[in-house]
Amino acid sequence: MRTRTCPFCKEEIHGQAMVCRYCTRDLPPVAQRQKKNSHTWLAAITAAGIIVSGAAFLAAEFLRERKNWLTEPPRRPTPQNPPD
Repeated sequence: MRTRTCPFCKEEIHGQAMVCRYCTRDLPPVAQRQKKNSHTWLAAITAAGIIVSGAAFLAAEFLRERKNWLTEPPRRPTPQNPPD
């Protein structure tokens, strides 16, 4: 048996009740649940996939560049103004 709370006296009553048995007030109709559209889930999964693939691409590029940083010899800075 489903129950709900009376919005006036806050007592637990039957889910389909039209009148509260405690405070005898008329109750608002029970709102029907609407079925959610599955397209919202599809959009969320697509967005998450794009974000994850972008992060994976950036991580792969970073690691490839880091490998080059470790194997290249250090460069000496060239002087801006040669001595006279």
